[in-house]
Amino acid sequence: MIKVSAENYKNQLKEKENIFNSYFNDVTSKSIFPSSHRSYRHRCEFGLSNFENGINYSMINDNERIEINKYPICSEAIQLLMKKLLQLLTKKEVLFQKLFQIEFQSSRSKEVMVSLIYHKKLENDWVEEINILKDSLECSFVGRSKNQKIIIGQDYVTEEYKSVNKKFRLNLYEQCFSQTNPDICDQMISWIEENGKRETDIIELHCGLGTFTIPLSRLFNNVIATENSRPSLVALEKNIKLNNCNNIKFARLSGKETLEAYDEKREFRRLINKEIVLKEYDIRSIFVDPPREGIDQQTVSKISQFDEIIYISCGFESFKRDLDLLKKTHEIEKVAMFDQFPYTNHIESGVILKRITPQD
Repeated sequence: MIKVSAENYKNQLKEKENIFNSYFNDVTSKSIFPSSHRSYRHRCEFGLSNFENGINYSMINDNERIEINKYPICSEAIQLLMKKLLQLLTKKEVLFQKLFQIEFQSSRSKEVMVSLIYHKKLENDWVEEINILKDSLECSFVGRSKNQKIIIGQDYVTEEYKSVNKKFRLNLYEQCFSQTNPDICDQMISWIEENGKRETDIIELHCGLGTFTIPLSRLFNNVIATENSRPSLVALEKNIKLNNCNNIKFARLSGKETLEAYDEKREFRRLINKEIVLKEYDIRSIFVDPPREGIDQQTVSKISQFDEIIYISCGFESFKRDLDLLKKTHEIEKVAMFDQFPYTNHIESGVILKRITPQD
């Protein structure tokens, strides 16, 4: 398991820096953003298993179930809650029976939401007991089982992000993807903002619940955000209202569908219903933050038509593969490594590319 220490973190960060720098050795505008070495992770999930000393949190490591007594990489708010919560759950059969997974989400203001996931239907006696637990522990609970979700308190925590230009808030909803390391997320947003305001519009693919959508709305005249996940778009709409943004349009489209619509290859009722006509916007930039596997080759080819590409990646191998194609039409303006995932091999990267101007 992870050996959490300043020295261990320093050594593993150096290894990542070497890998990153070896690929971008010819890029002059290059930044490295280190993480805190502990208490940086604000979203964690654990199984429950029976060990020698009784029931405890567990995780899988090398196909082996490992007992978790402490987890110092997660936020202090989660660490303080973990032991106390498990002790109280195991005292009440209605709360503990058929419980197989516990998920924690916290904010830097120490709000905590706990998801309890069961192999049984949750009845009124569960609701009564979990309400008592909520008042005792001062956190929110979500109970989930097959085709059932019960919210006790609220199903989100509110995070305030602090970029160079401005603060903004996001409600991070249960079962929606959110950044696990908010301090690094602040750095990512500030790094994007360094390039200043553009008097044009931008398309954002894979927008999620709005982590980048909201700050992009301050940098561009209009943001057209698309996402394939319905729950994420519901969350995005609420976060747009939370931040009083009036220059964001959004629709449920995959990245591939968005680019087909932009190229006028297909017509989508989901855009028509939102009164979004892409060609009416002055779109010269595109923002992509894809899953770890990156972008398929056809999509890479399509995004190369934009003058500016802002690409955030959590998979370094797929990132290099996509960049090798994009560098045929664009040049790297600046690049950065964000250590979003300390003590792992995962390298989070960001690049801003500008179209190569043809020489006369």
